[in-house]
Amino acid sequence: MNKTLLFFTHICIQFSMVHQLCGQQLQGRSFLSPRSQSTNLAREMSGWYPHIYQYGMETNYHSIVINPAYAHSVRPARIAEFLFGTDTLAISGSTIENRGPQDLLADYFGLSPQFASVVTITPKIKNVMTNLDGYWGLDKYCKGLYARIHLPLVWTQWHLEMCEDVELTGRSVPFPPLYMDEMAVPAATDTFLDVLDGKIRFGQMQEPVVYGKLNGAQSKTGVSDVQCTLGWNFILEERGHFGLSLRAAAPTGTLPESRFLFEPLVGNGHHWELGLGLSALSLIWEKDGDQELSFCVELNMMYSFASKQKRSFDLLPNGFGSRYMLVKEFDENGEYTGHLSPLINHTTLDCKVHIDVQCDILFMFDYTYNGLVFDIGYNGWIRSREKISLDSCLPKNRFALKGIQNVFFDTGGLSNITQSTATLHGNNLSEQVVVADPNLPIFINTEDINVHSAGA
Repeated sequence: MNKTLLFFTHICIQFSMVHQLCGQQLQGRSFLSPRSQSTNLAREMSGWYPHIYQYGMETNYHSIVINPAYAHSVRPARIAEFLFGTDTLAISGSTIENRGPQDLLADYFGLSPQFASVVTITPKIKNVMTNLDGYWGLDKYCKGLYARIHLPLVWTQWHLEMCEDVELTGRSVPFPPLYMDEMAVPAATDTFLDVLDGKIRFGQMQEPVVYGKLNGAQSKTGVSDVQCTLGWNFILEERGHFGLSLRAAAPTGTLPESRFLFEPLVGNGHHWELGLGLSALSLIWEKDGDQELSFCVELNMMYSFASKQKRSFDLLPNGFGSRYMLVKEFDENGEYTGHLSPLINHTTLDCKVHIDVQCDILFMFDYTYNGLVFDIGYNGWIRSREKISLDSCLPKNRFALKGIQNVFFDTGGLSNITQSTATLHGNNLSEQVVVADPNLPIFINTEDINVHSAGA
């Protein structure tokens, strides 16, 4: 028996599986890893049941499916909350009076100390797929034995879609002398949307952002994970079946590099996978041999082996977003070299990521009338937390947080003063508070890395 099927109309909406955070406090993750485009039993099995798991076959047979599909995320506020804790960011300079406690400090990004804006974030993910699925019934060798392959071709686009309302550009207000360089330094730009595109330089910060950029829509194309199944329906009757399968997935998608905060992914993050599957179907009603109603259950449980990736990390003592702060670089004698850089360039590290279990489950009613198939059901997906271990480390006694400290002393010469307690929010230069480290300098070490800040 040789059956080839072509499903032209398959449109689904992929709900973003991210945790909804409460309140407006900034918090979140530097990496979003949704389920792979390959892992969706509803899309894989819909319309296929009448042509597979055949009863009473004496020879081998096969069925091929070409299934176009489109999916997009909904509830963009939840994605924004996963990344930032809110879908609205306030950015203000260090000389703005009454700065909000959750404002991002504009100074870190080359924006004027008198800059103020509000950014609204509306993240969107789109997937256009062509699923190629094959089923081979091997009943000639063993009743109920079969093999399956699932291979999606994917184009995906991720867009953080940030909209900015600039209240004050502060363009005429430079950084004061000694703060970013020996002389006064003009602001590098007058909009936050320009600052993380990898081009901004100012004062002694001549090393632009390399990782975690926020520059527009990004897209990728490729073959998502190739999933292979070898199964056996040890109960295979005219009115249904029950069986188990051994499953494996080969990573043919893209490897995370963390060049962008909202990085498009094809596939599962380049994990090899191994697991078990369960398949069951029961005929619950039929009429005149022309109409049938069946109830189906499919369950796949997979273990994801370690994948070597690059991810960007915050610091444990300094909290959310500390990766975007500025650091001073020191030489082997503990002297500041006059080189500022974004911390994220140094805390984007090689790491190993693995996932203990993910479960894809489908409950579905399958109705057939003279060859016309209509399916309705529920698909659920759940995954355990990622486990991350660093595969590289920060150089010892080389980098320390600048905070709002000067890079030059009043009396001349480069300043070794650091601020190890600084946060992404900074504080006003006018505040009469001692914020500098009493023992200089205090360096950032690998032990300060918060591995959970990059885990999904």
